[in-house]
Amino acid sequence: MPVYKVPGYSVVTEPLPGTVEWVKQANITSGGAVWNNGHYAMRNIRGTGTDTTRGVISNHAKGIAMDLSYRRIEAKKLGVPNARIKTLTWLNTVLDNYELLGVQCVLDYYPDNFGRGWRVDRVDGLQKKAHNHQAWVSYARPTIHGAPGGDWLHIEITLGMANNAERVKAAFQQVFAVSNTTEQPLATVADTTKGGQRRGRPTGNKPTT
Repeated sequence: MPVYKVPGYSVVTEPLPGTVEWVKQANITSGGAVWNNGHYAMRNIRGTGTDTTRGVISNHAKGIAMDLSYRRIEAKKLGVPNARIKTLTWLNTVLDNYELLGVQCVLDYYPDNFGRGWRVDRVDGLQKKAHNHQAWVSYARPTIHGAPGGDWLHIEITLGMANNAERVKAAFQQVFAVSNTTEQPLATVADTTKGGQRRGRPTGNKPTT
């Protein structure tokens, strides 16, 4: 069975090139359905830690995590119509090729009641299933901050991919067989949160999950 390696990774001091490239390739290969909602940030997991208690360090601080939004913001040329459907179609292809693309974990904040999560150590290596759907778990209690209704995916990749932009580019080229140089127009938007629905943020590298 595959191993979930992320807990063993160390905190880093700056964005890793492969993660930056993974975000870019996700935008390209999804046809603009997903866009950068943040990757590297030195911070705790949302909802952990107070003024008097220690929080839990976010995997974003390890440089291997990213948030990809599929929110449609026409004024900023972000997203596409029917973006969640297109995002899930793209994600199915990604999960069919999780090994090549280095995917370790996916969190989906939208579904009721408390969102869902996909993790590599739940993949059954003996019985191949479409999109490796057996690795999904629907949460029965509050588990990920922002669910339900959050319009973004949190994705974690292996450190080997996170450190190697050319490897990422080649992997996406192999999986999607499309040009990997035409990125959709990007923009930054004000950071606001209302319930589970999160909107964009002032900088592209400050995630909120």
